[in-house]
Amino acid sequence: MKAFLQRDRLLPLLEALSRHIEVIAPAATQAGPVFATWQGQALDLKTKTLSPPTEFLLPHKEVLFHYVQEEGRYTFEEEQIHPRLLFAIRPCDLHAIALLDKIFGEQPPDQAYFRRRRAIALVVQNCIAPGRECFCASFAAGPEAKDPCDIEFTDIGEGFLCETETPAGILILNAGANLLQSVQSVHLQEKARLLQKAREAMPQDRSCAQIKNAMQRADWEALGQECLACGGCTFVCPVCHCFNILDLGVPDGERLRCRDSCLLSGFSRLAGGANPRRTPGERLHHWYQDKFEDIPEITGLPGCVGCGRCILTCPAAIDRVNLMVKSHREAR
Repeated sequence: MKAFLQRDRLLPLLEALSRHIEVIAPAATQAGPVFATWQGQALDLKTKTLSPPTEFLLPHKEVLFHYVQEEGRYTFEEEQIHPRLLFAIRPCDLHAIALLDKIFGEQPPDQAYFRRRRAIALVVQNCIAPGRECFCASFAAGPEAKDPCDIEFTDIGEGFLCETETPAGILILNAGANLLQSVQSVHLQEKARLLQKAREAMPQDRSCAQIKNAMQRADWEALGQECLACGGCTFVCPVCHCFNILDLGVPDGERLRCRDSCLLSGFSRLAGGANPRRTPGERLHHWYQDKFEDIPEITGLPGCVGCGRCILTCPAAIDRVNLMVKSHREAR
């Protein structure tokens, strides 16, 4: 199913959808777009969010279940998951979700993750204006959506080209059927032109092979001296999924899953105080090994989608692709 939506009809479509389902969309703020529950606020569809939408599948803190003790026996109650629509996520983030599906789908599958995953519909916005930090094309993660989603839409200037093949996507578009128009061949031609232009605008020297070669040459000790060990790159990465588990309350309480980072010293610290990854350089090396060696072994795909968020958020003078300490001029 293909349809054309004029630009001034986008908000009425979201209003129609929000009557039936919680709509999560990139809301405009002074600090940039942030994915949040849409309640009529202005949207920013031009800029990629710094925080990835995968946090709605793997929250920074989530209750896995509540537990209650009665006469020496425990009963458990899971959190109620409500349906959501993730609107205007980027193709790189869609690819990250496909990766997380593979990672958490390993036996035994992570039931808490898939409860959220099954309750979310995905509407992907093709990327026609990639940022300077973007290199998703080198990882087959953009600028056009290539992974399964419910609706793929493209900003073609005067409006949006909407395409879907899933039952959920058809239902979503049917909610605003009176707002849609028929697709013309010129719409499809404009989409192809804009996406080709976006592909050509991306750098061609940030491939997976280049990063793996850089890993072989890297001076991890020197990189560790520059790394601030803040963990920022891991918390904005849509693929990173480290977490820890803790129980709050005795005898009744709740089990929590909280996001963590392998770049933080406490993540690998053992009970006796020893730490197999003691220095920032060792932890940074481990992070790259996980993305470009361990995750590919599990999923068949690199653990990077080329979104460039690690480049945007890193406060240190580290070239995140070539794994070198930047010059003072580059660092500025």
